Amino acid sequence: MSKKTEWSDTDYASDVVAAQMQGPNPKSMLLLFGVFAFFIAAYIWADNAILDEVTRGDGKVIPSSQVQVIQNLEGGILKELMVREGEIVEKGQILLRIDDTNFAARFGEIEANYLTLLGKMARLTAESTGKGITFPPELLAESPTGSIREQNLFNARQAELQSQISILRQQAQQRRQEIAEINGRLVQLRASIGLINEEMAITQPLAEKGIVPKVQLLQLKREINELKGQISASTLALPRAKGAYKEANQRIQEKILNFRSLASQELSVTRAEYSGVKQTILAAKDRVTRTDVRSPMKGEVKELKIQTIGGVVRPGQDIVEIVPIEDNLLVEARIRPSDIAFLSPGQKATVKISAYDFSIYGGLPAKLERISADTIVDEKSGETFYKIIVRTEENSLKRGDQVYPIKPGMIATVDTLTGHKSVLDYILKPILKTKNNALRER
Repeated sequence: MSKKTEWSDTDYASDVVAAQMQGPNPKSMLLLFGVFAFFIAAYIWADNAILDEVTRGDGKVIPSSQVQVIQNLEGGILKELMVREGEIVEKGQILLRIDDTNFAARFGEIEANYLTLLGKMARLTAESTGKGITFPPELLAESPTGSIREQNLFNARQAELQSQISILRQQAQQRRQEIAEINGRLVQLRASIGLINEEMAITQPLAEKGIVPKVQLLQLKREINELKGQISASTLALPRAKGAYKEANQRIQEKILNFRSLASQELSVTRAEYSGVKQTILAAKDRVTRTDVRSPMKGEVKELKIQTIGGVVRPGQDIVEIVPIEDNLLVEARIRPSDIAFLSPGQKATVKISAYDFSIYGGLPAKLERISADTIVDEKSGETFYKIIVRTEENSLKRGDQVYPIKPGMIATVDTLTGHKSVLDYILKPILKTKNNALRER
């Protein structure tokens, strides 16, 4: 049985007409919508994706401060060398020692004189004020024998003073006893006159009547006159005795005041001498201290000018050169004049060290510090550029626990952040630039 063949209208139509009769292909429509959606998404992403806009310059790491040249003021003989070239030293670390024999001996002499004057001042201060002696802790710690010597001298001088005062007090006591004796004698004489006067009052009537001889009355009168003479003499002697007593007491006070005055005068002279010696000992101590030559900062020993133990170091001679190492670095870079307009101090930057792959070790965050006031011309290449200085926040690169040091002289690239742009801005920039410049040429 034969099959029946079926024919459609499209079998007799052209390709174009057939395509119109069949309608749109679903796969083609899906592809078209996919492409359209991709471009829409790409546009949205390009408009919202923000990229950093940077100004790039090439340069190198420079020391944060100038190379420090270490010298010694007095010089001497090199005793010990404690560092090597290339070694990292800390601030205050001893670099080398100079033989201090002469300086130490001189310092010892001055110090001994200084401590002697210190003890002498303590003793004279006590003598001039009349108080107990108090030695400064420095003397007790550095020279116990000196304090004992001054204490013994103080005790001896005080004993001598007290001995002299004791003699004067005995003399004053004698004058006081004389005053008491005179007063006692006056009392006795006045009492005797009173008794004789009573006896005369009884005897005189009897003598007038002839009962007793007149000779007896005359004898009583003579005794009264003698007693009055003694009273007069004692009365005159009393002020002299009191004056002598007062004078004896004054001599005691004068002795004390004179002792203190002499001590005070000697103290003034000693203080003046002490002031001079104090300045001298500070200088001598400083010279001894300077025999230990120390690093004034953290840094790397660049060069040792003298390395021979026993060699002579001349006064003021350069001994060691140290390249400072600080917690941050300075990077000097060159910027083209066409890129300088958007740079200003304080902007953030990233320093990439050429010796360390940026994709592996990263860069150093930094901040723009200075921009040269005018362009600079390289004498060799004739290149014109601005010089900028950026300061990093760290002085080394780190990866994990490993620290990678950075030394002055290393080549670096500085990317200074000047703004932000979207990806779309970067794509459209050439088009917009061409549009703005189009149709303007003569």
